[in-house]
Amino acid sequence: MGAVPADGAVHHARHLRGAHPRRPDRGDDLRTCRAAADGDGQPAAPAARTRRRGVRGAVPGGRGGGHRREVPSTGRRRGARVNRAGPGAGHWRWQRLALNVLAILLAVLAWHGAALWKDNLLIFPTPLTCLSALGDVLSDPERRDQLLITLRRVVVGFALGSALGVAVGGLIGSVRSVALTLEPVVHFLRSVTPVAWIVPATIWLGVGEGSLRFIVVYATVFPVAINTLTGLTQVPVNKVRMARTFGASRLRIHASIVLPSAVPYIVTGMRLSLGYAFMSVVAAEMVAGRDGIGFLIYDSRIFFDTATMFAGILLLGAAGLLADRVFSVVTHRGLARFYAGQVNT
Repeated sequence: MGAVPADGAVHHARHLRGAHPRRPDRGDDLRTCRAAADGDGQPAAPAARTRRRGVRGAVPGGRGGGHRREVPSTGRRRGARVNRAGPGAGHWRWQRLALNVLAILLAVLAWHGAALWKDNLLIFPTPLTCLSALGDVLSDPERRDQLLITLRRVVVGFALGSALGVAVGGLIGSVRSVALTLEPVVHFLRSVTPVAWIVPATIWLGVGEGSLRFIVVYATVFPVAINTLTGLTQVPVNKVRMARTFGASRLRIHASIVLPSAVPYIVTGMRLSLGYAFMSVVAAEMVAGRDGIGFLIYDSRIFFDTATMFAGILLLGAAGLLADRVFSVVTHRGLARFYAGQVNT
């Protein structure tokens, strides 16, 4: 094309605005008109300006001013809320619920099969027997209160341990002299299981709430401290440099950049510590407690009441699962702005 002067205004088959295999340019329409004028002596008629449905507006062109770039409309008003969940979010929730129910049913069937294979209900009771014992525990006010006692110990110890863990991790991650002093001690103590401290805590603090809460705090503080320290070391350096460029003080940088960036790590450490709190409080109640779910499980061995033991285990697992779900929902909704830009897994 282009050999005959009359074909000067004909566009290339590969590109709408040019005669060469390249990206279209805003000036192609102007060059086409000039080529037609040189060939025929008459300027080519400008293309008719059309209006399309669904077109939000046009941007004036560059050279020659004859080209208008059409911008497709999104069909949404400015400021309208975007549904980020997607059309299949509701379907995925139901699918997830169905998978959870299926996993529970498979676990119950496996439990029932193991009890039948053992063929000794006194040692290994069936799920129906344990559910009956669980109903007896919940219907008895004295034994039902054991769960509330354990939950109170978990909440108090978890709150104190989390606060102490954030403080220790923050000091280690912010002050170099403190890091050189405390970091070896923290790594040494976190390697010692909380169960090993039950007897010393009983000797120092006596049998009662003091020793039990000490065990829960000990089990909670180190995961929070380690995750806080990790979060402080993962702060984007460019943000800190930009704040220093604008003259922000060290305290302002920590309050506005460092701590908000470490919040997801701190929350993860607290979630791990919540599970450790449930595990440690049961062990402490079995050895040094006079009440609680751990004491209920340990006391059932005297009468060889394995069904009540399993009922206590079911209560403990259900309470831990519910606490984890509540903590996860509350933190992700209340601290959603700290998770901006992160990928949900």
